[in-house]
Amino acid sequence: MAKLNLDTFKSNAKQTLTKQETQGIFKEHHNIQERVDISDIFSNINIRILDSNLQTLKHSIETLGQLEPITVHRVGERYEVLDGNRRIAVAKILNQKDIAVNIIRTEDDNALFLPYILNSFQGFDVIETAIYLQKLKREYNVSNEVILEKLGLHVEKYSDLFCELKGDVLKDFNAHYNALLHKYFKLKDGAFDIEKNGVNLKIAIDTDVADDVSQAEVYRLIHKLSNL
Repeated sequence: MAKLNLDTFKSNAKQTLTKQETQGIFKEHHNIQERVDISDIFSNINIRILDSNLQTLKHSIETLGQLEPITVHRVGERYEVLDGNRRIAVAKILNQKDIAVNIIRTEDDNALFLPYILNSFQGFDVIETAIYLQKLKREYNVSNEVILEKLGLHVEKYSDLFCELKGDVLKDFNAHYNALLHKYFKLKDGAFDIEKNGVNLKIAIDTDVADDVSQAEVYRLIHKLSNL
């Protein structure tokens, strides 16, 4: 079974890794590809939570088969998925009993960070990144310093996005961010009066008209501007 050292993995990348580069690093570590029963695979961290449309991937797998194995590591008698939750979801839809996997060996602590590192070339939504960091902080007690060391992410840039999830991610995020705006900014003529470095942004959001996707886009923009 391959041994993957997280620091060695990161040192191979002068910039954000592409999928091909990550696969190349696995080959350098002599990865073992085989098929594993889906019932033996579990997931602790699934960062890609906003991309729920699996039809394109389903069509690809039905037409061409599974082109890329998922990446897992062994935990006792089972396997934790580090990359490939969407492929597993499609395999279940197609009633497949097993799936092609790359099995790597890594420390349990490093396994917390690999789901992000293995997919960072795709670019995560800021909401997904915030929820992932929230999970690291609240469920695994990972310090800001360790997160910065392992992922290069500054938790303080995302912490105001931490929210309680009750079921619908965008709806829960929107409710949280709307409450933040009411807490920190005054309404003036029906619009939030947001000031940043001498620049004023006035914005009004009709939550009765705007859908969850549109509201989230506005809140993402406000968050981005607030971190300039």
